[in-house]
Amino acid sequence: MKLYQNQKKILCALMTLILALTMSGINIYPGYAGSSVQASLTSPKSRQVFQPGGSVEIAGTAQGISEVSIAVKNEQGVLVYTAQPEVEDGLFATSFTLDAGAAQGEYTISLSGLGLSVKKYKFIVSATETEVGLQSPSSGQRFKAGDVVEIAGTATNVSQLAITVRNSENGRVYIAQPSVVDGSFMTMFTLAADAVGGEYTIAITGAGLAAAQTSSFTVTGGGGGDDPTKPDAILFINGNGVSQKVSFTRAELEAMHQERVLYSTTSDMPQDKPVAAEGVLLQTLLNQAGTGGAKMITFQGSDGYTISFTADELLHTTRYRFPGQTEVEPIIALKRVEGSSDFGDMDATDTPVLCFGQRARTEQTLLGFVKRLKYITVSTSSPGQWAKPVAKIITPDSSKKVATQGGEVASGSEIYLETELKSNTYYTTDGSTPDLDSKIFNLHGCGPQQGQVDPIVVNTTTTVKAMAVGRGKRNSDVLALTFNVPGATPAPTGAAGVAAVAINEENIKKELIDLENGRKGEKLTLLAGVLEDIEKGEPGGRLAVNSTADVDEVIVEVPAAALQKAQEKGMLLGINSLTGNYTLPLEALNLDEIAAGLGVKPEELNMNIVISKATEDIKSELAAHVREGQQMLVEPVEFRIEITAPNGKKVEYKSFGGKYVERELTLGDNVNVNQATGALWNEAKSGFLPVPTRFETRDGKNIAVILNRTNSLYTVLQSAETFSDIQDNWAKADIELLASKMLIAGKGENIYEPDSNVTRAEFAALLVRALGLEEGVLKAGQFQDVAGTDWYAGSVAAAAAENIIKGYEGGLFKPDACITREEMTAMIARAARVAGKEDSLSAPEQEEQLARFNDRQEISSWAAADAALAVKAGIISGMPGGAFSPGSNADRAQSAAILKRFLIYVNFITAQ
Repeated sequence: MKLYQNQKKILCALMTLILALTMSGINIYPGYAGSSVQASLTSPKSRQVFQPGGSVEIAGTAQGISEVSIAVKNEQGVLVYTAQPEVEDGLFATSFTLDAGAAQGEYTISLSGLGLSVKKYKFIVSATETEVGLQSPSSGQRFKAGDVVEIAGTATNVSQLAITVRNSENGRVYIAQPSVVDGSFMTMFTLAADAVGGEYTIAITGAGLAAAQTSSFTVTGGGGGDDPTKPDAILFINGNGVSQKVSFTRAELEAMHQERVLYSTTSDMPQDKPVAAEGVLLQTLLNQAGTGGAKMITFQGSDGYTISFTADELLHTTRYRFPGQTEVEPIIALKRVEGSSDFGDMDATDTPVLCFGQRARTEQTLLGFVKRLKYITVSTSSPGQWAKPVAKIITPDSSKKVATQGGEVASGSEIYLETELKSNTYYTTDGSTPDLDSKIFNLHGCGPQQGQVDPIVVNTTTTVKAMAVGRGKRNSDVLALTFNVPGATPAPTGAAGVAAVAINEENIKKELIDLENGRKGEKLTLLAGVLEDIEKGEPGGRLAVNSTADVDEVIVEVPAAALQKAQEKGMLLGINSLTGNYTLPLEALNLDEIAAGLGVKPEELNMNIVISKATEDIKSELAAHVREGQQMLVEPVEFRIEITAPNGKKVEYKSFGGKYVERELTLGDNVNVNQATGALWNEAKSGFLPVPTRFETRDGKNIAVILNRTNSLYTVLQSAETFSDIQDNWAKADIELLASKMLIAGKGENIYEPDSNVTRAEFAALLVRALGLEEGVLKAGQFQDVAGTDWYAGSVAAAAAENIIKGYEGGLFKPDACITREEMTAMIARAARVAGKEDSLSAPEQEEQLARFNDRQEISSWAAADAALAVKAGIISGMPGGAFSPGSNADRAQSAAILKRFLIYVNFITAQ
């Protein structure tokens, strides 16, 4: 009897241990992974909503196991229910009642058992009443096979809905998750040409809805949207955003010009895969339908699989193939192969297929490659916006994860970032604004490993900024939180304002070297021990290499191992020297691609960063191009990067994509920040071009902080410019400042013409110059009214590539048309995003900003969001009498004032 009691105690202790480990998310039977033991929940449904005080039934199926363990925790990590229901005939079930005062939020069910990996499921507890009203289609409305069905309505207290449409045979024909924007939602799909007739059911669910809202419509056969004259058509383009419905047979598609494109893709695992494809440019097909007003584009396969994009993200944002950042266009592939870059491996399986490039190396695109594509539905409805990420914290003295708004925290606290399903969270810890090149927190946010993330560990004062990004919606607003650790030594800052990571002097080999023509240099080589310094450094910090030698050239050699280690920690590489300082972002550096190009392994590479004073010959050449009245404040300095291999091959690394990289030059005392600007030497044009430049004073020294995307020769130029016809003009100071900074010019000798109108081409060129962008080359047929020989063609191409400008229907840009105030506002707001400003306003905030104008109703809907943002930022102000005057032409004085305010807003100039 005593032995039996002891055995029982041991068994109870083991079950308690199993339960504790289970609630911690630990798989206590790793040896059984991949075995025949299986279990899953059938109830509650994913993110099903329950009221406090309500009953929660947990049920599911299982095989190869006699009982399962269930643990339920609330959002704060508090255990609210446990059970070990037995499995009978492959089924199990248990239930519990929520307390009347149960905490609201997301609850997690952990399901485990002998030989079963832990599985987690979510449901919601909310006391909020949610209401949904369906406006279309009306109940019983009749459609024909091939018609477009628009599902629209109103909703309160919910940000996103889930919609499922089933046919009369209970087959699922459409699913969508539309956002609720300003209390309304809308989605649409195309009925198949062979759609089953009868009554179709729409089911709408969402957080806060106790039960699905249902409605029905009727489908009759034939005569709908599919072209009856083309019974063999395989692809249809329709929707309220097209001028005409079009359809294509495979033969028609094959007769068109075929593009062969190699795409890089990343799955949601994540896993990188090349895709070789051949087909028709998507834009070619859309042009035949006429889609000038498109805001949303939905792609639906014959199997019902549906993906939506905003028109901006798919058509008006440059996409690339990586490595190498080669621009690629979306195509509808008629042949393709996944996992191979050999075009000879292609076949027509599952085609047509939508294929498109990546906006950044880590963007998870593969799920968007819609196979067996049948319908492209174009909509003029405005896209929704992803919800701002939410931060949660686990402190060292607690295992509970709770919401946080920043503030004082204990050292070692763990920060977690959460966002909506089907979106990724991009974040920074250096105070900079996140973008698509930033680190991803929920790297597995959309896939089977969802939730497997490493937290952000806070050991010193840290600013976390995060943004949600996904398909079919605008990026979220940026979450910005600062966590202060009391008693911690403040992290030292580098030139970029981020934590400095010190390198032990023993880990740097320094040597003075002789260069050509009697010039002297210093070479600093990072040794293997630097890996320990990197390991100890703060993630996102600036790995600083300091040169104190008074030489003509500084060379820093960094081995691949150090580069890779620093990349893993999201670090910057900084070079500080008497000649100049350089802060290099490493995240975009693709060593695999470079190594392949040089015929070596990545670990064999070395990076040489060079900061070099211009030679006497170059200084003489550049001095000859300094215009009369202009002064060069510092000798030209070249910033250069070379990647070398043991076989003697090397490649120069010139461009940083969309990243603005900081270079610093120390100046003398004779600096007027209103008249000075950084400038790069453009060899092709034999002249200087202005680049964004801030001026700072540190330790009594004047510093020019030059921001640009490419390496080159840089200097600082200063001049005092004015015009005879602006002396009494209200914008005189702004015009003089921008002219002195080489951003605007007169119409003739000493004439500016402040009251003259500005054309669309002129303002596009102004923005390209202000952003320091390289001129581009127009794509064939991109704008019908812009010739490659026009003086503004390069600026228009650059602005279009950055999504600053958009054309009119019919492929027109209208370069000579006078720009209106609302057009100028929209271009300014888009340019701010290029400069790294991702600010956005909610609908109520937009209305608040525009309410001050007595003609706010005249502002076009497409310009309202940008206008409100520009007003809040102080870039745009009203006209006399309290009007915005959106349709009025902007003059040259207004454009100068607006451009100056814009540059101050994005921190691209210093003005006093």
